Amino acid sequence: MATAAATPPPGYTSNLDHPKDELRTINIITQALTLTLCTVFVWIRGYHKIRTIGLDLAVDDYLTLASWILMTGYCISGFILSIHGGGYHMWDISEDTAQRFLQTAYASTIFYAPMTLAIKLSLLTLIARIFAPYKKRIQGIYALAGLLVVYYIISLALKIRICWPIAAYWQGDQSKCLDQVAIITGDSIISTVTDAIILVLPLPLTWSLQLPIMRKLRVGGMLAVGGLATAFSGWRLNLILTKGRSQDITILFVQVVMSGNAEAGIGLICTCLPAFVAQFNILRDRVSHGSSRDGNGRYGASDTHKLSSLRPTHLGTGKPKKQGGSDVWSDEAQLVTQVKSSLEREPVQPNGGIVRKVEVVHTVTHASQS
Repeated sequence: MATAAATPPPGYTSNLDHPKDELRTINIITQALTLTLCTVFVWIRGYHKIRTIGLDLAVDDYLTLASWILMTGYCISGFILSIHGGGYHMWDISEDTAQRFLQTAYASTIFYAPMTLAIKLSLLTLIARIFAPYKKRIQGIYALAGLLVVYYIISLALKIRICWPIAAYWQGDQSKCLDQVAIITGDSIISTVTDAIILVLPLPLTWSLQLPIMRKLRVGGMLAVGGLATAFSGWRLNLILTKGRSQDITILFVQVVMSGNAEAGIGLICTCLPAFVAQFNILRDRVSHGSSRDGNGRYGASDTHKLSSLRPTHLGTGKPKKQGGSDVWSDEAQLVTQVKSSLEREPVQPNGGIVRKVEVVHTVTHASQS
């Protein structure tokens, strides 16, 4: 007969044939939702970027793609965790099942470090690209990115060699392993702190621009929403501090993995939000004005005026991209132009703000009515 992987608590009898589903179903749903949502946002971002600027992609675009590939591997390992007892109590699965669970858990820890690094670098490079003219502030962003690269390389090396030989990790020979709780605790602290920094980093930069208040809030919110992952980093840190020595690994580790889903998933979606919103606006405009075209596919006078007011033809020194003959103007692109033209036309004030006047020229074409 199979032997339970752990001794049940007093008053509880192991049930290997019909284990209680504590988190198994929740974990499967979490992995499916994370993978689906991230895939939708990443591919919409890619579609929008390729349609508007072609294949001339930026560093953050490639980092986002790498993040999605690593996220896919992380979610697949999360699915496999539930196949091998993840979400059941440790004392309700057999020793053989527990060993396969720990093998999969080892794989998920390897995916986590480079996935998190790629997502955070994508967010930081996006912010750095938008605010590139602010040389001193951007140097701080690059310094933070460099520290993250160094830390996560060390973290990945530690997790790969957390036990030696590696098989000791799933064979349960702790005498051949480093202090896993200490490593995960340190990792959770770093994640929480850096997520908090990314949360607040874009806000003072955006607020220093001469933009309408609502646009500042919208753009700053899109750039900072990735920092919401701070809450899930904090939750994971609390789990490790309060339950890190628990023998019920199949429950605790699944909770840790799901916190990673939330943290990384929110960050990845955040990198896609500017392009996602821009593409949504394009589709909305097509639906709103598609029925007003004449036989030659042109807009009527009133509709053309509406479109010209929605999309500026000139703003500072920036030039909007083209897609199918229509101007495409995203918050990200407008903010890049706003920052660049601000520094080219007017000096930055001592308090870090920018004072400038922008002349917006609207071109209105009145189509002949049939």
